[in-house]
Amino acid sequence: MPQIEGYEPVQRTISMLAANIWAVVLMVVAGGAGWWLTKWIQPDAALAVFDMLWLGVMLVVGIVVHELIHGLTWIALTKGRFSHLSFGTMQGAVYCHVDVPMTKRNYIIMALMPGLLTGMVPWLAGIAAGSLLWMLIGAIMIGGAMGDIMIVRAIREETPDTMIYDHPNLVGCYVYRKIDIQ
Repeated sequence: MPQIEGYEPVQRTISMLAANIWAVVLMVVAGGAGWWLTKWIQPDAALAVFDMLWLGVMLVVGIVVHELIHGLTWIALTKGRFSHLSFGTMQGAVYCHVDVPMTKRNYIIMALMPGLLTGMVPWLAGIAAGSLLWMLIGAIMIGGAMGDIMIVRAIREETPDTMIYDHPNLVGCYVYRKIDIQ
């Protein structure tokens, strides 16, 4: 964990079990609401057996893309290098870790971007197009972003000048608060 002069680190982590439980709840809510909205727009919308194969393939691809979006968003926001990113699995979940501190704003954008791009966009597009397949892909990927949402919630009250360091081996981060020197 890096030291930042004038800042004090505080750990902010979440339980993987809690994140997984809330992820399932969010998937069910997004899937149910999306199903209802899609059927309202396209009453004859249906899933074919072949769609289930595509759903499985798209979810595997979506998980990889979700983590790449974390890293690429960080690179785009900070002009950082790919060498500061690491990817792996932890407690059965895939992750992207950034090994340098960043601003609270950048951390929040980096955390939420995959849920927006791999979850909300296909969910809304599926509903609008009457595609249960794309709506379900989106609903599952929205649920898959629950850990990210919970981390952002855990740091929401921190001041804008707070620096954030992605936790290297737990779900969460270190919050670096400015030390008042008087």
